[in-house]
Amino acid sequence: MNFYSYTTSTPDAPGQIDEPLGGGARSIDRGRMTLTAVINRNRKVWPGQSFKVFTFHNFYDDRTFNLVHTERAPG
Repeated sequence: MNFYSYTTSTPDAPGQIDEPLGGGARSIDRGRMTLTAVINRNRKVWPGQSFKVFTFHNFYDDRTFNLVHTERAPG
């Protein structure tokens, strides 16, 4: 399974409309990672921040992305 994650300041925005521009605050995980492992890693890498996790089959085709988890920052 392939996962794409990024931090967001607006976790309630639909889909990828709030995706950050530039090179930071994004992660692509391919291979044997599970959704739980990706979420736990993101919590360690981006402590206290909101983030979204998507699954995808083809990174260059937006139609293959599916939102599977939204983490809201505490407070």
